[in-house]
Amino acid sequence: MQTPKVYIIILNYQQWHDTLECLLSVMKSTYTNFSVFVIDNNSGNNSLEKLIGELEDKFTGAQPYVLLNKQQLNEVKNISKLSKITFIQNAENAGFAAGNNVVLKLLRNEDAYFWLLNPDIVIEQNTLSELVQFTTQLPQESIVGPVIRSYSGNHKLVAYGGAKVNFYSATVSWIKKKNDIRQLDYISGGSLFTHASNLKRLGLLPEQYFLYWEETDWCYNAKQKGYGLYVCTSATCYDKGSTSIGKNFISDYYYARNGLLFISKFLTKNIPFVLFFLAMRFLKRGVTGRWQRARGIFKGTMDYFKLKPDEAK
Repeated sequence: MQTPKVYIIILNYQQWHDTLECLLSVMKSTYTNFSVFVIDNNSGNNSLEKLIGELEDKFTGAQPYVLLNKQQLNEVKNISKLSKITFIQNAENAGFAAGNNVVLKLLRNEDAYFWLLNPDIVIEQNTLSELVQFTTQLPQESIVGPVIRSYSGNHKLVAYGGAKVNFYSATVSWIKKKNDIRQLDYISGGSLFTHASNLKRLGLLPEQYFLYWEETDWCYNAKQKGYGLYVCTSATCYDKGSTSIGKNFISDYYYARNGLLFISKFLTKNIPFVLFFLAMRFLKRGVTGRWQRARGIFKGTMDYFKLKPDEAK
């Protein structure tokens, strides 16, 4: 019986050491019918050059990769014929969704699965095989995530697959209990597994967010259209936790602005509640002396109101 093809997409931004560890863990998978795309989102620190150098050291005598720019990738006639690993250099950093969409738009007609994988994730040897075995038993209109555990320490549970949205505060809470999996509103984009045909039904990842809430939008839209959100409890990923972003002005800015964008799209009447909770978060950041993060919330909220109406829908 032929095993389905899986396209794995890893989006790198500056943290090439993490990307290397993620990539090497993928290459050790017991499931072998896969290809990897490593996309560099204009890191500016020679990430791909360093990754390729390390890869050549690890695979002496063999070079299972090809390096392409965005234009060269678009000229590929048969994506399934590419090397085991394809490195892609983006000329600009247009955000998480736009970075991944460089490859996703070429997969829409493929009879295959794709797996979005954050560079700060490390997988077990059987993670991919468990995801494939689990997902192939489901309807194609399904989106699947693994169990996510902390990379460090005692591998504490982070989430079962993804999270639930609070439509009043525009925040999310990770699903921590198996019995709560049915409450999932989205699968984490750090490890999202689904059939490529769903890109034709649902579209590509929404690019207006730039950072945060993209997969929330994509999955919640799918859920509204009758898709199932599932967790493969026998598949595990280990998450280092936002090594490229951290908690700062940028994270609070995009989380605040994009939470408003998301709520305005799916439940507009709740915007006044969201604004109230944002004000409370702003005050809390200020009282505790985290002024840059407070400024991020304020600026993100103000910039939401500067968007054209169609950009907020």
